[in-house]
Formats: sequence, structure tokens, C-alpha cells
Amino acid sequence: MAVVKKLLYADDDLDDRSWFAEACELMNMPISLTFADNGRSVLQYLSQQKNEDLPQLIVLDLNMPDVDGRQTLQKLKSSPQWAHIPVAVMSTATNQMDSQVCDRLGAAVYLTKPATYAAWQKLLQQLMPLLEEAPAGRRQ
Repeated sequence: MAVVKKLLYADDDLDDRSWFAEACELMNMPISLTFADNGRSVLQYLSQQKNEDLPQLIVLDLNMPDVDGRQTLQKLKSSPQWAHIPVAVMSTATNQMDSQVCDRLGAAVYLTKPATYAAWQKLLQQLMPLLEEAPAGRRQ
């Protein structure tokens, strides 16, 4: 039996969240998904979790209202409680500068959002190694 990995996906676009969830289901991935609609929600969610309940991967949309992906990534990577969690950043744009900024801030990967279910499935395959490597809970 596969171990269920926890993934937190932050995106204000309901269609993208739905496509991501459906791609997980179609691939029969052992993932427990939690959704947030902006960076503030991500930080609030994480602050309410016990060590063992933290996600093994966080996926951030770059352009969200309130607290965007860059700001959220910076807060995550500057926090001793959450810095160990790999963060993937996604955007509809393929902007080299955004990719470089996210890399400097500590993103594990910067990906372009897909437009088809098949492409979402390929994106999930790219994220799986990050889930496999990620330890559960906080590092001491």
C-alpha cells in the first residue's frame, strides 16, 4: 500500500485547482490535497498544523491576490518551521526573470501551468520526485 503524501496547492483559479485535482485522480496518485486561494491562506493553514500534518510539498501559483507566490515563497523559506518543505512555483507566463527570482528565493522548481489534462499529468510526474524526497514534519 502506497504512503499518502500531503500536498498543499495554492491558486486562486478554481479551474486550475480542479484540473490539478482531476489529474491526481486520473493518475491514481496517493496524494492528500489541500487547497488555498492565496499566500495568506497558505501561511494560516501551515501555522495551524502539527509537525506530522505538514505537507510534503507546497505548490504556489505565482500570481495570486493578497499575498502572491513570490511573497509566500519568501516567507516560507525564511521560516525555520517550513523552510524544509519543497516549494514548486507555477505561472501561466514563461518569464525568465520570475523563474530566476523564485530560484533565488528557494523554489525547488518553476513550472509553466499546462493547458490540457495530459499536460497536467506530465506536470504531476515532474512533481513526484519532490514528494518522494520530502520528509514528513519539521526538521529540528
